[in-house]
Formats: sequence, structure tokens, C-alpha cells
Amino acid sequence: MAVHLVFLYDKNVKYSVNAVVASIDRLEGIRVHLAKGIEDLVTVSSTVRSRGFKCISAISLLTTMLASNGFYEVLKSTVNKLKNMGCITVCGGPHPSGDPLGTLSFFNFDYAFVGEAEESFKEFVLAVRDGLDPRSSKGLAYLENGGKFVYTGRRKPISLDDHDPFPYWRGIFGPVEITRGCPYGCFYCQVSYIHGFQYRHRSVDKIVFYVEEYMKRGGRDVRFLSPDSLAYGARSATREVNIGSVEELLSNVRSIVEKHGGRVFLGSFPSEVRPEHVTSEVMRVLKKYISNKAIIVGAQSGSQRLLKAIKRQHSVDDVVNAVKTIREWGFVPVVDLIVGFPGENPEDMDSTIELAKKVVELGGKVHLHHYIPLPGSPLGTRPPSTVPQRAKKELSRIVGMGKGYGNWIQQEKLAWSIVELHRRGVILPSTRS
Repeated sequence: MAVHLVFLYDKNVKYSVNAVVASIDRLEGIRVHLAKGIEDLVTVSSTVRSRGFKCISAISLLTTMLASNGFYEVLKSTVNKLKNMGCITVCGGPHPSGDPLGTLSFFNFDYAFVGEAEESFKEFVLAVRDGLDPRSSKGLAYLENGGKFVYTGRRKPISLDDHDPFPYWRGIFGPVEITRGCPYGCFYCQVSYIHGFQYRHRSVDKIVFYVEEYMKRGGRDVRFLSPDSLAYGARSATREVNIGSVEELLSNVRSIVEKHGGRVFLGSFPSEVRPEHVTSEVMRVLKKYISNKAIIVGAQSGSQRLLKAIKRQHSVDDVVNAVKTIREWGFVPVVDLIVGFPGENPEDMDSTIELAKKVVELGGKVHLHHYIPLPGSPLGTRPPSTVPQRAKKELSRIVGMGKGYGNWIQQEKLAWSIVELHRRGVILPSTRS
């Protein structure tokens, strides 16, 4: 009997859902459905069950989704509905990876997938299809015997070349993931703690294949997914860019894209760059191949003390030098800055404002964010610091000049909503090791 997989296909998590769908979509005896909302998820799952098929209802979660407009209450009710239908309920993504115990306990999911799920979910689905125990796969968490937490252990990281980034045969595409993992382990970020502290790169040949498939189906703008697009080809944390690997990637992709009248974007969302990697040699290569006019630089703070505290491993001077170099090569530098870090004091905030002003003075723009506590990161249980009104006015003035943008005000509300979810027990400290 076929097993039907019904995924909540939310725009916030579609890149990760695409990768998991691609890993199982062509398996024998598996049918995949993409639901465009919670109500659709329930409707499709109900239809599957009414026809006598096995049903797995799958939801990928970001912590920010739970903190938005009472979604966590809707989700809890939805999971109970699905379970009452006889569906197996599973969750994955950044939030369950950072807080598997809280996710299982509060929402009553049957299983949570911790970390990258291409292999573990595939094993799980095949076990359900074949009538076997699905709990033998690593990377899985669940509750048993009245609430005892069980985690089957961290899974070995996958090779990107062995897995499609999206189900292109369905006509579904997105940015091509070129690198996974990050050696820096910034304390506010989940990436290293979910995907590991080593870079893994997709080969140029594989990247070119997906670009060709995209262009043949009418695609135009090619973008990449990476924690740092200038880390392509690097093995570990280093200030030296592997120029040869970056140029090999861009030249091969550009040769395909040009045939179809398309464009290549790198160093723009979702593939920003670290400031210390921006050099004239690097910019010379980018100038030859990319179409974006702006380069996004991840600075995060203008306080050297705070950069050290959050383990950024670059300096404020690196940021200023990157801005100057980007401008020299005719691009607009856009600098990411985060306010509200735990432990951020007024002097730190003043330093960030001064850096923002310096960026504008040099011809750049600032992209403003507010710190969000993310489970599984070292700062994940720490509430934000309060951003003084004086600082908000200074930053708002930059935005008003047309030199800054971002959802930082809304993110501040989200951050405090997440703190409230901790208080209510929706989010718990992680149990896995």
C-alpha cells in the first residue's frame, strides 16, 4: 500500500522542504503532496486517510513561525486533529533541531527530525512503507513510556552531491545550495550547530546540472544558498578565499546562463559574504560574472567587544575595508547589523550606530536586524537586551534617509514573543547531546 506524505509547504521553509521532498519524491510506493497552508494540510491528510492510505503529515518549523500571531496554538490543535485521523505526525527544521524535547512535549508530534533530514527521513518513510519500526534511524527524537525523551543520535553529515537541492522534475526550483555547514559557530546562529562546523560543497558539475535544468524550464536569475558564498572551495575557517574555486563556479554557471539570456547573482540574498573575504582580487572576479549591483556583508555589530563575545572572528576594521573595496569596484555595499544582543551595553550600541553612519558616509547602506533567540544556539536561551529609544531614533533616521532598511522593529516584537514562549514552556532547553 502506498504511503502518502503531506508537507506543509510554507514560504518560510520551502528551501528545506524542497530538499527533503527531493530525497523521497521518486521512491516506489511513495506519494508526495504539498499543502499551501494549515487548513490545506488537514484537508489533504483527511482525504488520504478516507481512502485507506497510510499518511505522514510533515511540518518544518522555524522558531519565528511559532511566535507569529498565535501560530503555536493553531499548530498544537492541528497536530491533534491529524493524530485523531490516524496520521503519523512529524516535524523537522531549525526549531525542532534546536528544541526537540519542547517541540515533542508541547505539540504532541509523534517524531521530530533533528538536523539535516534527507537521509533520516528517507529511511523513516521506507520503514513505514514496509511495515518496519521507523525508530531505528539516527537523527530522530520521540517520546515513549509516558514522556521519556529518546534521541537516536547525531547522523553523519550528508554529501551534497548525493542529494538534489529541489525536486526539479516537478518544476520546483530555488537557489542552488552550494555550501552547507560553517566553521565559525557564531553564538547567535543555528547553522553550525545544526549542520556542523565543517564546510561541505556541492561540486561545480552538479551545480551546473541544476542551473541547466532551471534555465531549460524558463528560469532567468540564478542564485545560490550558502552561509558565506566566498567560502566556496574552502575547507575550514580562513581569511583566504579560494579564488580558483569561486571563479570556476561562476565561469561555468555564467556560460550556461548566458545562452538563455539569464543572470547570475552571488553575494546577494541568500548568499552574503564575510567582510574579511572581500579583497580587490575577489571583487575583480565577481565583477566579471555577477549581475547584482549590491554585495551584502555580514558585519552584525560595530562593537569590537561584542564581535568577540559572539564569536564573529572578524574586526570592525574588516567591515570598513570591505565597504571601501566594494565601492571601489562599482558595487553598493549593504551591511547587515543586528541590535539587541544579550549583554549589549550602551557603548556597544553607540559603536554599531557609528559603524552604520560610516557605511552610509562611504556610499553604502545598512540592513538592520534585531537579535532573535534561536534554540540550539549558545545564546538561544538568553533574552535580548533593550534597545534604547535614543538608538532607535538614530537608526530610524538612517532608514528615513533611504540608507537603511529591514524588519528590525517587527523582529524585536518576535524576539520578546519567543521569550514568552520560553516562559510558557512551549520552548525548553535542549536535551540532546
